[in-house]
Amino acid sequence: MQTGLFRFRRRTTTARRFRRHGLMAGLAAALALAATACSSTGAQAEPESQPTEAKSATEAALQPAVGLPDTPAGLQAQWVLTLINSETAVATDGFADKFADVILSELSTEQLAEVLEQVRSQGPWTPITVNATDAQGVFTMESTPGDLMDLQLSVDEAGLINGIFFGPGTPARTPAASWEEVETNMAALPDGSAMAVYRIADGSADGTSILDIDADTAKPVGSIFKLYVLVAVSDAVAAGTLSWDAKLTVTDDLRSLPSGELQDAPAGTAVTVRDAAQKMISISDNTATDLLMDAVGRPAVEQALSDAGHSDPDRNTPFLNTRELFQLGWGVEDSVRGQWAEADDDARRELLQTLPGGVLDTPSAAVTTPVWQQDLDWFATAEDLMRAHLALQERAATDAGAPLRDILGANNGLNLEIGGDWTYIGFKGGSAPGVMAGSWYLERSDGERFVVVQQGASSSPAEVADPMTFFGPAQDAIALLAAEGRD
Repeated sequence: MQTGLFRFRRRTTTARRFRRHGLMAGLAAALALAATACSSTGAQAEPESQPTEAKSATEAALQPAVGLPDTPAGLQAQWVLTLINSETAVATDGFADKFADVILSELSTEQLAEVLEQVRSQGPWTPITVNATDAQGVFTMESTPGDLMDLQLSVDEAGLINGIFFGPGTPARTPAASWEEVETNMAALPDGSAMAVYRIADGSADGTSILDIDADTAKPVGSIFKLYVLVAVSDAVAAGTLSWDAKLTVTDDLRSLPSGELQDAPAGTAVTVRDAAQKMISISDNTATDLLMDAVGRPAVEQALSDAGHSDPDRNTPFLNTRELFQLGWGVEDSVRGQWAEADDDARRELLQTLPGGVLDTPSAAVTTPVWQQDLDWFATAEDLMRAHLALQERAATDAGAPLRDILGANNGLNLEIGGDWTYIGFKGGSAPGVMAGSWYLERSDGERFVVVQQGASSSPAEVADPMTFFGPAQDAIALLAAEGRD
């Protein structure tokens, strides 16, 4: 499950691991490269060394292989799979044409080949599940029965790999068969998890609750806040103060950190408002978000909270951009974060004025500690997020808001099929250390509409670090709604 792109930052360890940093865009994990790649405890025999009988028995016990999609991300995943299933050691041939500069500037082709060779030594690998969009995906592979590995991979606009991660695979799970089972599965998640499922009546700006688990408690939502930025942008277009074709320019003062792509764009790079909005939602581009917030102004985004039906707008004022969150959350002393947590609105606005401009240099190793407890995130209830989705769909029906459905529907977070049970899905997810949240607006083939929201917040980042596991209840809820429509 992917919602964003992340670039590498190297840390020195004997295992030569590489880790993520940045706002995690919601359902997505960061794409980092790790040498200790899978849940196997030792190297597997090479294919050519296996006796025919033993090889056949092993293959018979493996889950059936699945095909990889014919998309930019799927094609690169197939290239990686070919390397790690090769009978010969991984060589660096062709690496320069496969990996983006964002990786090659920090890792040599020899280092990349070394990690891939370690993964190869534990194979061969059979792909058994795929959860992917055009630009990113999670490809779960199996070597011997029960030994699973996830390949998380993303590509840039040129189709080059700009994120890659090998990690323990997520075992297949048994879907919930009832709403009671969904509640049971939610109860197994960390304390602080919430979920709501709403049925939306025609013409309604609200929803009737099908499932309500702490839906009225405000929780940090990570990058889902970008829905409110999109409301403000749409309203500015409607008011004639902005256009979807207007150009926004990347500067060092507006450059943020990953997730996204524009953080790596040279100063002076221009993008249209529509392109920035597309990146902000589909790959949760933080620099694109801050460009849009600068274009409409902080007051407009704060007004969008109220206009979109947020139950407590003051909780999110002053409304942070992503750069400011990085600076306050992980780029200052603890005492400054304490000042923020205790300050009133005016004092917080004064504190924001003291943050430096120019190139942002927050050490990646620091972006691992939860800071949402100090009011450094954006906060909303499940009901608030439901209303935000409906506010955007209402605007999408206007001339000014015409691009919104394409923007919101570009990445549905769960690789759900459009054209069967579901005719349209709008999605935004968000995550940060200790925070995981996802929100889906769904239109079923029979015309029924729904919103599904799942949230989690923990002081322990590891408890909510895996979106594929955490969002199991949301997947089950959507599957139950789909089955209802077929009954």
